[in-house]
Order: sequence, then structure tokens, then C-alpha cells
Amino acid sequence: MPSDTPRSTRRRVLASTVAALGLTALAGCSGSGSGSASSRAGPDSEPPEDALVSPPHVTLRGPATEPNVVRETAAENETPSPGTEIDDWAHYVLANGADADAVTFADVDGADEAKRFLEATNFDSETVYVERHLVGECYRHQLCWVRWTDEEIETDYARTLRNADAACEADTRVAVTNLIRLPVALDPDQISGYSSGSGGGACRRPEGERREESGS
Repeated sequence: MPSDTPRSTRRRVLASTVAALGLTALAGCSGSGSGSASSRAGPDSEPPEDALVSPPHVTLRGPATEPNVVRETAAENETPSPGTEIDDWAHYVLANGADADAVTFADVDGADEAKRFLEATNFDSETVYVERHLVGECYRHQLCWVRWTDEEIETDYARTLRNADAACEADTRVAVTNLIRLPVALDPDQISGYSSGSGGGACRRPEGERREESGS
């Protein structure tokens, strides 16, 4: 596309992008342990009872050709050849101050907030889970909940269209990385499973919480 061609707004690409909601499933993993990323049933899915809904987190959003967060010990697939996209899904755990000091941030939206987020984390009792997805440029990728055991971490996201005046291209993807603070000190060597789901529509809140808000 010529450089002087104006970028489409979200409204102009709505017809071509909305059909993709809930239809694309991802598979595979990056990092240690096994894992999978897939589409969930949809916005009617309730959060599990043991999930932490709307956990403390920071979101970074940048080009799909480079990681938003870079580790000194990065795997080769985290730093692809120039001009090529990084992996669809990547994840790892920052379990102590040394882990946090070993990461740097690209010059993307959210980078300064992410630095402060790590500085404010008490790694004696907390862990930061870093998870990156590639998503369509016309969409928001909102973290709904996270749950974990000593051996597994699972997340769920909602995919919604950005504001109508947001400039985007239907066939362009961006890297969206979330730094998620867990209120527990986890041992990365003990974590063997990772999973992540996403679906169209807003995040669902727990049924009990909705009843309390409505006064019923």
C-alpha cells in the first residue's frame, strides 16, 4: 500500500473484521511447559469460581514484528528476523527482582507504566505473569480473569472492536502483552502448563457479583 494512502478507520473495516470474531483458534506454546491458546464459547462464558477477575495488570501494545517486553535470556523465536512477525503466543513468569531487572521494554504504549508496575511488585509474596498475543489491529484484547495452581496458569480475554475513529487495517496484527500480578509467590520451575482463551464480547463478571450490584 502506498505510504500516502490514508489508513482505514475501525468503522470502514467493520464489515470485514466482525466475521472473524470467535472463528480463529490458536494452538501451540512458547516458553517452558505445555500449553494451548484457543477461542472460547463466547461472552456468555462465566468466570470459574477460583478465578481472579480483573487482576492487577498493565497492557502494552505495539508492532507485531517485535516483542514489547524483551528478556536478556530471550529464546530465539522471541526475536525474529527484521520485518517478520513474532510468535502468536508467548508467556513466562517473573518470580523475583532479578527476573524483573532482566527485562527491558520497547518504545510502545504502556512501557513506562509497566516499569512502575514491576518496581511496585513485592516478589516475596507476588509473581508477575507475562503473556503476549498477536491480535487484529482493529480490536482490543481485554484481560478478563486469571487462575493458577503451583503447576498451571490459565487466562481468559475478551475481544472487542476499538473506537470507531481508531485508525487500523483489517489485515494488520499487533502485539498485545499483559503483565499480570498474581498474589502468590510461584516457582517457575514447577509450572508445567499454560492455557489461554478468548472470545467476542465484553468480559463476564461472576454471577454472584452481578446479583449483589443489582440488590437481588
